[in-house]
Amino acid sequence: MIQFVAAAALGAVGVYAYSSFRKHMDALKEDERKAAEAAKPENLTELEKDPKTGVYRPKD
Repeated sequence: MIQFVAAAALGAVGVYAYSSFRKHMDALKEDERKAAEAAKPENLTELEKDPKTGVYRPKD
């Protein structure tokens, strides 16, 4: 009987640990997604090369 109680207790601890781990990993993934979204540039303009000077300028 004691083996059954010990196995049930270990199972409960395992389920709790896994649940906590998943919550932590989901929070880290969300933080990473927000950081990647914030790092995106808002307005990218196309550039064109000036054939005379060879310098790239924003396209009009």
